[in-house]
Amino acid sequence: MPTSKRIFEMRNRYLRSVVPFENHTNFHDSSVNLNYGRVDLLGNAVYPSEKFLAPIPSEGSLYALNFVADAFKDFRAYYLKTVTAGGIRQGQGALSIVQPIRGWESMHTLYGNNIDGIYSSLVSQYFEKAGTGGEKSDRRPEDFEQFIGLLNELLYSNGDEIRLTRSSFVLSRLNGIATTGLAIEVTPNLGTKASKKFFGNPNFKFYMNALKQFGFMVDVDNPGRIIADIGSPEMQHYMANYGITVDNMFEKMYYKASDYDYYLLKVYISQYYNTYVAQYPSKTVTTPTKCGKPSRKVIVREQISTDDYSDNYWLSIYVSTRNFELSRPLSDHELKKVIKNAKDLRKNLDISDAIRYIRDTMRKYQFKK
Repeated sequence: MPTSKRIFEMRNRYLRSVVPFENHTNFHDSSVNLNYGRVDLLGNAVYPSEKFLAPIPSEGSLYALNFVADAFKDFRAYYLKTVTAGGIRQGQGALSIVQPIRGWESMHTLYGNNIDGIYSSLVSQYFEKAGTGGEKSDRRPEDFEQFIGLLNELLYSNGDEIRLTRSSFVLSRLNGIATTGLAIEVTPNLGTKASKKFFGNPNFKFYMNALKQFGFMVDVDNPGRIIADIGSPEMQHYMANYGITVDNMFEKMYYKASDYDYYLLKVYISQYYNTYVAQYPSKTVTTPTKCGKPSRKVIVREQISTDDYSDNYWLSIYVSTRNFELSRPLSDHELKKVIKNAKDLRKNLDISDAIRYIRDTMRKYQFKK
């Protein structure tokens, strides 16, 4: 099986055989800049505020960030004017019309679906994990503490694949560039063979040059996806109309996902447990006795509130969860130290200082593999 390095080399060799890199400087390669539009200048996971979205000219309700929508409107008008004037060849598929089919996608919707999926996996699969003989064993917890214990077991074994916190989700493969508000698709994802044909389209050169004039890049993996190049003077012209620069864009137009991680984690874990209690309000526990007649006890589960547990309790869960999501970069000793420091900050300063400390500490590991 090829290694990751070998796959990367094979991919680059293929791209250079079909894409005229030497003729165009406005390609976007997600393998090089994976988190474009999803991290700010300090490396914090971010997502755009919906109040800065604007409609783009399309047959449906499609949106992008306001300056991106403006740039695309001008690009498309210029492109269609050239088509009408006979400046490019007709009958060349998508490159004759450049009709947008996809714009901004809600990160909140994707994240909500992800949260629901984690609960389903936890209850339907992990709580009924098969034993060594293939039989299902009932691991349904009796109370919240046991519930947390089993959740930690799941995170321990699958933590780098489970995105429980919002900041972890934003930087995952489950959250694409469409949620940044910087991307617009004018054709469906074509796949490898069709992309090669796209690159060979007679209008491709004009398409690339026209996009560059208005500050756009083309995704090498999906050439029908165009992406705002916030580093280009052309796109910065549109950004300036809203008082936006590269230096202030993420501060003004985006939210830091980590600002909500701690509070959302408390809410979602509590909701997980309360949903579980509603589905399984009681459990009958059978234990053997000396007389040979088994003893049965019915345990009635009770729903909880986030306020039933202290900030120190939730801070420990938060740090542990982030460590699991990042493939456990902290040793047990380091983990305990971070938890202690966070608790001390909460005690001596404020909960917000403890959360900020955890964010800054774990951020150092989020791009390491």
